[in-house]
Amino acid sequence: MVVSRVRFPAQFPIKTTHMKRISPKAKAIADAHIKARLEGSFDDPKVTTKQELIDAVLEGKTFSGLLDEIEIRFTSITSILLSRKLFHQSNNYKAGVYKGFKILLDK
Repeated sequence: MVVSRVRFPAQFPIKTTHMKRISPKAKAIADAHIKARLEGSFDDPKVTTKQELIDAVLEGKTFSGLLDEIEIRFTSITSILLSRKLFHQSNNYKAGVYKGFKILLDK
C-alpha cells in the first residue's frame, strides 16, 4: 500500500508569522524589573487602569505584581524558583520575561 503525500490546495497557503524583536526600551524596562526583583526595590505606585500601568512603566516605575503575572504566564515554575530562591536568572527566564514585556509594550 502506497501512501501519497497530502497536498494543500492553492486557496490554503501556509502562512508563517515572524515575531518582531523586542524594542530596546521594552528590554530595558524588563531588565529594570528583574533587577528590582533581585534588590527587592519595587516602586509599586497606585494605578487603576491598564493605560495608567503602561504609562507608569514607560516612566520608569516598577511593579512587583506585573512581574509576578508575566513570570506566571511566560516562564516555567523551575525558572521562577531559581530566580526567587537562588537569585539566578536563566536564559529561559529572561526570554519569558522579555516576551511578556514585549507583548505588553510593543503594540
